[in-house]
Amino acid sequence: MPRRSGPKRIVLYSGVLLACQLLVLGGWAVRWMWHEPGMPPMGVDFRVFWSASYLALHDSALAAFDPIGLGAIEDTLFAGYYAPWIYPPTFQLVVYPLALLPYALSYACFCAIGIACLLWACAPALKRSTLPWIVAVAFPGLWVATAHGQNALLTAALAAGALGLLERRPWLAGVCAGMLAIKPQLAVLFPLLFIFGRHFRALGAMAVTALLFIALSTLVFGIPLWVRFFEVAAWFNANVVNDASSEVLRTMPSVFALVRRLGGSLPLAYLLHAGVALPVVLATLVLWARRARFEIRAAAAVIATLLVQPYVLYYDLAWLLLPILYLCTAQTPPREKSGIERTIITLAWCLPLLSLLPTFFPSVWQPGVFVLPALFAVTVASAAPSLANATNFRKASDPS
Repeated sequence: MPRRSGPKRIVLYSGVLLACQLLVLGGWAVRWMWHEPGMPPMGVDFRVFWSASYLALHDSALAAFDPIGLGAIEDTLFAGYYAPWIYPPTFQLVVYPLALLPYALSYACFCAIGIACLLWACAPALKRSTLPWIVAVAFPGLWVATAHGQNALLTAALAAGALGLLERRPWLAGVCAGMLAIKPQLAVLFPLLFIFGRHFRALGAMAVTALLFIALSTLVFGIPLWVRFFEVAAWFNANVVNDASSEVLRTMPSVFALVRRLGGSLPLAYLLHAGVALPVVLATLVLWARRARFEIRAAAAVIATLLVQPYVLYYDLAWLLLPILYLCTAQTPPREKSGIERTIITLAWCLPLLSLLPTFFPSVWQPGVFVLPALFAVTVASAAPSLANATNFRKASDPS
């Protein structure tokens, strides 16, 4: 979706898709508010957050892990559709006050804060990008996460802060990275990135923030909540993620999920997933160690974070707004993207919407399994000029 596609056409297409998405969500909201039979509430996944908050406020935080108690609260919002609470105490601390408000108002506030945080965190990248602002507002990942009421907007905003502030305010960047303890699997690469990129102040701030966050949640809720969380996480991984018949696999744009859906064994699925994830991680660390252009390093970091996860769901693709903006940043000297590269970036922009297809058509594979590696290849290809410039600069600086 770079500028060569035509600014007016990009604005037109983005505006049309934005209007369509808002009409769908608006129609859903009206039908739900009118209590149409069988209509699920806005924020189907947000029900879990609100229900866990309700139990923590009226019973105890541990009660969120009780399927009977949690299911009873969820049934008051949408009967017959149970989803377990499998989040760490750090995130439970974040959602703790949600049930102080009625469900509808709480959901609206949660989503509005998430959208505002993500767009605000992406504002510096958007200013440097060749893309018009409506591309960010119309990005389907924004509205897919909103429809579900998921925390992907918050985690994407934290990732944008961790990367965008790294050069100017490393301590604050580290704080943002440390706050990813609300969904720790998404933070796993950041310490390595900071080490290989020699951003040690950010690394220190991340460690301190994460430890303080964990300590605060332990102080508020107690150690037993952490014990119960690890027990439930192990159960969920064994009985849901690793189960080849699980419907969750249809929502996961990962190599692991695709292999399991095709009938591959559990060891084979992990092996093939690692065969893709490890080279991606190594290539990303090389880009950070060799100080490729910031936008390239940041794009690679986000894509690698998504690719390395065996368990990643389509609403987590809200993170893709970051590499799309980074890859469409003006370069010096200018580098024109090929038709294939522009197509891949456009597919990545549409990917959160395309990833809904397997939930309605079980025979369809998750397109992200193919689009994410292709987007990473575009990122690596874009890194070549900046790495060459950095090498030439070091040679010119070294008189020997």
